[in-house]
Amino acid sequence: MVRAKSTKILSLIMAVVMAAALSCVFCFDRAYAETDGEWQYTVVGGNVDITGYIGTSTNITVPAKVDGKNVYSVSALFNNSSKRKVTAVTISSGIKALGNGVFSDYTALTRITLPDTLTTVSANAFYGCIGLTGIKLPYSVTTIGESAFMNCTSLISADLTCRASEIPAKIFDGCTKLATVTLPPYITGIGASAFNNCGNLNAVTIPESVKSIGSNAFANCTKLASISFPAELKTIDEAAFTGCSLLTTVFLPNKVKTISEGSFRGCTNLKEVYVSPSVNMVKTDAFYGCTNLQRVIFGGEYVKLSGVFDVSSIPEVYYAVKYASSWDTYTGKKQSYNAVASMTITGKTSLNEGAKMTVSVNAKPASCQFGDIYTLTSSNTNVATVSRDGIVTAKSAGTATITATSINGTTGTLSVKVVPSAPTGLKVTPKSTSSVDISWKSTGAAGYYIYRSTKKSSGYKKIDTALTTSYVDKGLTKGKTYYYKVVAYVTSDGKKIESATSKVASVKVTSPTPTSVSATKSKRGVATVKWSKSAGASGYEVYMAKSSGGKYSLVKRIASGSTLSYKKTGLTAGKTYYFKVRSYIVVNGTKVYSPFTKVVKVKV
Repeated sequence: MVRAKSTKILSLIMAVVMAAALSCVFCFDRAYAETDGEWQYTVVGGNVDITGYIGTSTNITVPAKVDGKNVYSVSALFNNSSKRKVTAVTISSGIKALGNGVFSDYTALTRITLPDTLTTVSANAFYGCIGLTGIKLPYSVTTIGESAFMNCTSLISADLTCRASEIPAKIFDGCTKLATVTLPPYITGIGASAFNNCGNLNAVTIPESVKSIGSNAFANCTKLASISFPAELKTIDEAAFTGCSLLTTVFLPNKVKTISEGSFRGCTNLKEVYVSPSVNMVKTDAFYGCTNLQRVIFGGEYVKLSGVFDVSSIPEVYYAVKYASSWDTYTGKKQSYNAVASMTITGKTSLNEGAKMTVSVNAKPASCQFGDIYTLTSSNTNVATVSRDGIVTAKSAGTATITATSINGTTGTLSVKVVPSAPTGLKVTPKSTSSVDISWKSTGAAGYYIYRSTKKSSGYKKIDTALTTSYVDKGLTKGKTYYYKVVAYVTSDGKKIESATSKVASVKVTSPTPTSVSATKSKRGVATVKWSKSAGASGYEVYMAKSSGGKYSLVKRIASGSTLSYKKTGLTAGKTYYFKVRSYIVVNGTKVYSPFTKVVKVKV
């Protein structure tokens, strides 16, 4: 019995040892905790995550490296009351993520500096940071978590000009002093309660890409006096704008189908609502408590309005004459109107990149009503954008259609072509006695047309197309002068759009400039200048100056294309001299020179 018991104990010990050994073998897949000076961290799958700070500073810079390892994320600094003493935090460049609640309740924090490597700000990251007055997210951020800045009660401004695709729920919920906010340009949705109880918010521009606005998103934003909905908007959830007591006018664009329950409840200064033909349902209490609502203009057919308005202040309903029969069943105050029959947009049809213009919208017939109520959209915001007051901004080369849509769904369009910027910095240099190198600067073009002439102001012919910003023109006449210009183009909708022409550059076809040149002291008061061979050269000229800004004079003409050095004697010992070289060819008894080499200097 004793022997059997001993055997069992030994087996158990061996099992524990083997398990420990296996754990060590596979430990590279697990997180392990380390300390480097003031920093505690873990490594998971090769990624370093800061998990603690054991220093005493209240102005903290989170390092990009610990123990020689790159820091990927920050999960925590403190887990005790010390966090409430921290006044400033700088996240070093290279760090990509801030973890859940990483700075939650840092109540003394007044300044946070974020790097342009940051991609993720997780949920509750700055929850309850009541000392923060401003926040700017770097453009690199692609993900923002829920409640990231919730209850930051001193926050006044927020710049979220980043690459995030959604505004998450409750991001600024309870930020009672928030007055201005800039949203990411390409978001598609604004989450529930995103700006709930932001009572000081007085202006916000909702990007044209937004398709949905969540429940209570702007609830109780009591200083929000106006709101412009993007044309792409499809969904406004329950109570999205409840309690926005300064709103006076609302225009619901042509993709919204439902006005949800309590959407504008308690908007006590709301006077007019414009409803596009796409809306087919208005839910209970959508405008309850809108005690100053005077009229609601519908662009389409009858929509059931039972229980929608405050019974003490039912507005007058307007509907287009063409839909009169469908509105016969509506028993409230109503009136028909002459709808827009056609719309036209006038403005320039061609703009240079970066240019702006203001379009004009005209509605017909002249007797129509509400012709000045419309939305403006661009079919391609990468090419051109249009503001709600008609300012078109050319972004990049291509074509875009600007569309105006009236309250009753009538549209007018203007096609705008954005012309690419002309190439700059055109430079032409000899490559051989029958070819030249051409180069220029340009970005964003699909290709380039190269034009050549033997006259500066006329006679240009397209000689070729290039796909890069350089070209070699061959088969030229030795000693002759040629003029060049370049046009950029892009392809849009199967058509090429050309830029204006570049400035003209000229060149005489001759031997190329020597590619290298040097000057060395051969002995006291003597300098030796050497250069590389220039293909086809008849000879070379060496020029010298006595100072960097001095006048260069010819010191030697060498009538041989194979002689590649010159020794200059009689120089003042200890003085510095400057040299440059050019090659030449002889055409009909006349020398044709290359450009000079770079300047080299030597102290003799």
